[in-house]
Amino acid sequence: MRLALEPGRHAGPDGTAPLDAPPRPIIDLPPVMVLADHFGYADGVRHGVTTYLVHVLPLLARAGVDLTVCFLRAPHAAAAELRALGIRPVFFDAGKWDPTVALRVAALARRNGVRLLHATGIKGTLVARIAARLIGARTLLHVHDLNDPGAVNVLQRLFAQPTDAAVCVSEAVRELTVSRYHVTPARVRVARNGVPLEALRSAGAGARSRVRAELGIEPGRPVLAIVGRMHPVKGHRALLRMLPTIVRSCPRALLLVIGDGPERAACEALARSLGMSQHVRFLGRRVDVPRLLGAIDLLLMPSQSEGLGLAAIEALAAARPVVAYAVGGLPEVVVDGLNGRLVPPEDPEAFAAAVVETLRDPGKRFSYARGAVSSSRRFGLQAHVQRLIDCYRMTVAP
Repeated sequence: MRLALEPGRHAGPDGTAPLDAPPRPIIDLPPVMVLADHFGYADGVRHGVTTYLVHVLPLLARAGVDLTVCFLRAPHAAAAELRALGIRPVFFDAGKWDPTVALRVAALARRNGVRLLHATGIKGTLVARIAARLIGARTLLHVHDLNDPGAVNVLQRLFAQPTDAAVCVSEAVRELTVSRYHVTPARVRVARNGVPLEALRSAGAGARSRVRAELGIEPGRPVLAIVGRMHPVKGHRALLRMLPTIVRSCPRALLLVIGDGPERAACEALARSLGMSQHVRFLGRRVDVPRLLGAIDLLLMPSQSEGLGLAAIEALAAARPVVAYAVGGLPEVVVDGLNGRLVPPEDPEAFAAAVVETLRDPGKRFSYARGAVSSSRRFGLQAHVQRLIDCYRMTVAP
């Protein structure tokens, strides 16, 4: 395989590659711009796409993809992780409906020789489509969730091109991609998110007693967790309302709420009003989620909607069973009776019963943990990156 230095925009001030920059293999793809709406929320809270891009972008670059990485909104603290991994993102710091941002994106793409825009987010995909028309490039839409583009649907239809392609995180997202993003069905592919399996497994190995000691959790106490941004769609309040039922059957049960967001104050107040303060810990935003997963017994996902469910995949990789509502792409991750329990949507009684039944049966938990490790192999990061590169090739093919 031939080797080449990274392009000048990644290089030192004199246009040469930094001394510590390894050569990169060349592959048969034109330069690619990865474009997203934002890299996280203004208060520093991350979302699933933040984690996804931190995992995937360095591997794409290492595979030889010539990347320009851009975000429409303001800089985010998590960008430091990308820079440490050799990715230097551009933040346009545009207002929510800045009409000039598509022109700026097109100008940067033209300067960098970009022929393919890989875009995610409702605004990001629309801007990419406009920019692609301006410079004669192709667009690959990446749909991560089931959020309807709403009024933007009309603009998505207006700027759609027959050459547009799309990659979806699950089969559940495919129909939305066709009907609301207006991509031809034959040009839609599914590439379920990948996670760093070995890193997750090694982080959790032996972490149980250490993390529990750090958090002051008594040995043998059943520990549940919900991981993610505290937003209404994630079901935090619904879970807290189930907690008294769970505690009646499992009096020592403890719920770790890992993450932050607009629902936090209301959830803390709800826990107090339910008399559950001794059974809930609000840990806030954490950067050591893999370690924390090693300390829990069950991950809970009472979401109203999920494109796929990255937190569920990470839990499976850490050999932790999952109890989830059967919404969106979660049935493509959680297999009832194999790696956890899948419950009909909006049935809190069934959800709480599944949690209690699993907590009270160590044999089932062990069986689900084995199933979790086995099923997580479908979500390897390297395989996902290769699938994504295949989608790039499909998009730019004549």
